[in-house]
Amino acid sequence: NIIARWPGSVHDSTIFNDSPLRVDLENGQYQNGYLLGDNGYPCKKYLLTPFLNPNGPAEEAYNVADIATRNPIERFFGLLKRRFPCLYTELKTKLENSVVIII
Repeated sequence: NIIARWPGSVHDSTIFNDSPLRVDLENGQYQNGYLLGDNGYPCKKYLLTPFLNPNGPAEEAYNVADIATRNPIERFFGLLKRRFPCLYTELKTKLENSVVIII
């Protein structure tokens, strides 16, 4: 599931929608698995997103749990970008070397 053709400004959901993983999930290959997404993703059977306008305590509690689960992941990505600045900006190498570095 490595896809290295998208520029850095493309939203994650664009990459996901074009991925083999999405196709596998749509076809039920991972029946007991779930992904968490932010509001940039549509809610699907396998893709859980926060409620935009929570209606009641259960939906509010879900949003709190969703944020508590996604925040450590977002912090980890921030840590990776600080530790490996090439993940945050463009690579300053020749194209043929960049492909080897990325993949």
